[in-house]
Amino acid sequence: MKVTKQIQVLSPYAGMALLAALLAGPMPSAIAAQTKSQLEKSFAQKLVVATQANHHESDEISISADTSRGCIGIASTDKSDIGGKCEKEDSEPIRTGKPVVEKEKDSFDVSLPLHDSSGTLIGAAGVGFKPAPGQTEASVTVQALKIVAEMEKLIPSKDKLLETAK
Repeated sequence: MKVTKQIQVLSPYAGMALLAALLAGPMPSAIAAQTKSQLEKSFAQKLVVATQANHHESDEISISADTSRGCIGIASTDKSDIGGKCEKEDSEPIRTGKPVVEKEKDSFDVSLPLHDSSGTLIGAAGVGFKPAPGQTEASVTVQALKIVAEMEKLIPSKDKLLETAK
């Protein structure tokens, strides 16, 4: 069988991934096919880490995207969120185009629609804020919009998010 010969030529890991994909039926989208290890080395991961380094008011920044298998976290400064199914507050901005603000015990988490540099909706970005005096839902939303706008300028496409960072 040709597929078997092709798999033998590939590295053991690539062969296993290809075989799993073939057995799973229709090929998943590029995002769903990414492993957690690959996502941790992606442009999206580099972007959230660099963005948080420039915004000390945040305690977490993440990116989620819709895939053929639903919404998943593709990058986060909290590595436990990478590759997992989106929580409702992460998928809601993708569905509605509107921000979701959650008041935590003493801080806020803001999820916003994420666009590429041409304005196409490509996912959602989450920004968690460290507690600070005078924070309001409105003030953290404005801060999150500025942070996400900085990221959007650097994203040429949804596909770029998944590329291995250089």
